[in-house]
Amino acid sequence: MHLTEPFARKLDQTNTMTDFLASIRRIIHPERTSDSVAKDDHAIPRAAAVLLIELAMADDAEHASERAIIEAAMAETFGLESGKLEALLKEAETIQNQATSMHEYTQQLRADLSASERAELIEWLWRVAYADQKIDPYEEQLIRRLADLIGVPHREMIRRKHRAEHTEADDG
Repeated sequence: MHLTEPFARKLDQTNTMTDFLASIRRIIHPERTSDSVAKDDHAIPRAAAVLLIELAMADDAEHASERAIIEAAMAETFGLESGKLEALLKEAETIQNQATSMHEYTQQLRADLSASERAELIEWLWRVAYADQKIDPYEEQLIRRLADLIGVPHREMIRRKHRAEHTEADDG
């Protein structure tokens, strides 16, 4: 018996288990095959919108100023025009209302956005939080948690908080 044989057996077992889990995922979520995910051009904007809307609702009230910032974020960041923007936000609101966890969306954003894009998203979240001129404790806690989940270091999250605060102070 060679030293590599046990490792080869273990690798075969791992591949078999991976194939098995992939089969289970295809059975449970047939709509989520890698082909369908790859073809969804709005997956990332939708995930970002879900997080922005979740934050807007964190203080139990969505203000018009928060909605305006969400629309600006989506239009500037993803280049969405009015009709597509409204449809995407409506879909994101439905998802946000039904979601029990933000994990799926944070995982997708962490995997598909660059570090600077993730930091920019955190800045937009802070702008939404500052839109009503006060930071609710739930809003701050949610942004801190989302920053961690999408892989934005604490230092960068704080830097983006200060940028957003100054942006809102200049605009307000």
